[in-house]
Amino acid sequence: MSFVEIAQTDQLPVGTMKSFSVSAKTILVANIEGKYYAIDGKCSHAGGDLSKGTLEGKIVTCPRHGSQFDVTTGKTIRGPKIIIRFSTKDVSHYNVKVEGKSIKVEV
Repeated sequence: MSFVEIAQTDQLPVGTMKSFSVSAKTILVANIEGKYYAIDGKCSHAGGDLSKGTLEGKIVTCPRHGSQFDVTTGKTIRGPKIIIRFSTKDVSHYNVKVEGKSIKVEV
C-alpha cells in the first residue's frame, strides 16, 4: 500500500466532504475541525453515494436509506430504516496524511 495524492487542502474546507476515485475505489474524504479522514465513499447497505449525504460533526448520513457512519473510523452508527431498521456493515477507513497542501490517502 502506498499514499496517493487525491486533493488539495483548499478543496475541502472545514466541515465539508468530497468523494474521489482512487485505484478503482470511491473514497470519501472529510475535513473535521481541520483534520482529514477517509472512508469508503459507498454505503455498505445499498451502495449509496455518501458524498451526496449530509455531514453533521463527524457523522455522515447516506442519502438513500439513512445509514450513518463515523467518518473518523468507518464504524456504523446506525443502519438504514426502510420499514424496520436493518443492520449495516462498517465501511473501510483509510490512513490520511497532509504534506504541504496535498492530501494523500493510503490505498
